[in-house]
Formats: sequence, C-alpha cells, structure tokens
Amino acid sequence: MKRFIATLAVAAFAATFVMASAQAKMKLKMGHLQPAVSEQGPAISHMAKRIGELTNGEIEVQVFHAAELGKSVPVQFENLVSGAQDFFIETMDYFKQWDERFGVVNTPFVFRDRDHFRAFLASDIFADIVKNIEKQGVVFIGSPNYNWMRASYRGILSKKPIFKPADLKGYKMRMFQAEMPIKAWGSFGNSIQVIPWADVYTSLATGVVDSLTTPLLNAYEMKFVEHAKYFTELREYYQIFAPMISKRTWDKLNAQQRKAVEQAAFEGGEIYTATSIKQSVSKQVKAQNEYGVSVILPPLGPWQKHMAKVHAEFEANGDLPKGLIAKIQALK
Repeated sequence: MKRFIATLAVAAFAATFVMASAQAKMKLKMGHLQPAVSEQGPAISHMAKRIGELTNGEIEVQVFHAAELGKSVPVQFENLVSGAQDFFIETMDYFKQWDERFGVVNTPFVFRDRDHFRAFLASDIFADIVKNIEKQGVVFIGSPNYNWMRASYRGILSKKPIFKPADLKGYKMRMFQAEMPIKAWGSFGNSIQVIPWADVYTSLATGVVDSLTTPLLNAYEMKFVEHAKYFTELREYYQIFAPMISKRTWDKLNAQQRKAVEQAAFEGGEIYTATSIKQSVSKQVKAQNEYGVSVILPPLGPWQKHMAKVHAEFEANGDLPKGLIAKIQALK
C-alpha cells in the first residue's frame, strides 16, 4: 500500500512538472508586412522555427505574415515598444523619429554601393544609433553583422516612362511612412501621397497614385505591375532587413535563449540573402514577360546632382545633423 501511494505521489509530481513546463513555455509573436511567399517569408518562417528548436521548445514563435499584426510599420514598431508584439522584421527605413541620424539610411544617393552601406552598418556611427534605439524599447538582432541584405535594386514603378527628374513634375507618387523619403521625393515637384503598403494596389488601380518607389520584385509579388508598366532603376539606396525584438521580451530571455535567437536570425539572414538574389532576377523576368513591364536604366548623374542639393538643404534645415553625410561618405 505504501509503495502504491509512493508511486501515485511520483506520478502526481511528474504530472505537475509537465504542466508547469507547458505553462512556462514562452509563446511569442513575430510579424512582417509581406506575404508568406515573398522573398523574406521563408527566411522569417525558418527563423521562427529555429528559435523553437534551439531553445528545446522553451520558446514557441508564431509568424503573422502580410501585415496581420498591423498594416503599417509604425503600428508594428509601436507594438514592439509596448510589448504587444515580440518580433518585427522590416527594412531599416522607418526610424528617424527615434533618432534623427537614422534618416540617412533611406535618403537617396548617400551610399555609393552596397559595400559602402555595409561599412556604415559596421561603423561606430551606426552602433551609437542602435544603442539609442534600444533605450527606446527595440533591440536590433545581429549587431554588427547584419546579413539580411536585399539583392534587388530600388527604383520608380510608374504608369508612364520616367527617364529624368523633370519627368516626375506633377506626378502622383505613393510614399511610405518615413520622413526623409517623403521630403526627398517631394523635392521633384510631384504630389506625394503617404499610403500604407497594403493599400497601394487599390490606390494604383483607382488612380489615387501614378507611381511609387519600390524594388521591382515587390511590385511583382503584390501585383502592382498590373496597373503600372514602367520601372526606372535608380539604386537610390540599399536596403537591409532588420530582425527586431521588443526590449521587454529581450529582457525576459536568459543568455542561452538570446544566443538561440541571434543564431536563428543569422541563419534566417543567410536564407533571405540567397532567396533575394534568386528572386530578384527571376521575378524581374516574370514582370517583363507576364505583364509587359519595361525596365529603364537612365543615367544616374542628373538624379545624383539634384539630390546633392537636397542633401545640403536637409542639413541646413536640421532634417539631418550637419556633417553627417560627409562623415558617412568618407567611410571606406
């Protein structure tokens, strides 16, 4: 009888332990704006899965694709700050309101090429910016070895051919919720309309806008090319996705769990880079063959000349710190 009671006690203890372990599992939410089939979709899914594997099931990450956690970057970013959302993966285009120096990331024609942009990301300048963002509630995962680099070049998708800056005058252009691109592209005498990514297709279809800046790959994925048949490749700036985690969540993780998150993010970046290279070529061809998109490769000199004047205005007006662009352009 005593043995039976002891056995029941052991079984009860084991059941309690299992229940406690199940209750202790962290269930975290990861969001991004693009569809699951986008260039970053598979990498994000891999990252989420690997966090679970590398933590032996201590952390379970659910991925919300296609803006399910918020239609715009500011919404999901604020979710991170509040702790309502744990992870967000998006380009580093949106954070000037948290640190004015961040505005150079998407100011057109600041960076010579991708290697120059990588040098900036590895610089003390950017490291200090990242520290300031962390103080405000968001941690960039992977510093300083960011590897989610987008292969496709940015440009203007439009309903008429765009060859030179003057062609934009009076044109209705969609812009995303980021201060510097809004001001930079508004300097061409066009009409800027700030519209969330999820609403761009309808805006093109109904004539609310005639154009937008985007990689052609994303325009194909979102079917924007049904309504705009010209893509002017400008290489205005270079983009890298940033796996981000709420500092509230980060502070809950132990050292081993943080290491697992960083490893999973790095693996995801390797998958993203490979996928981005492959898809940037294949989807440009599909856009041309399936939708009749014309790709325009204009001389960049007139665009760079126009934007050099805008750079000076930004620093004179206080939109960017004085001397910051010169410091960045001096990086090797």
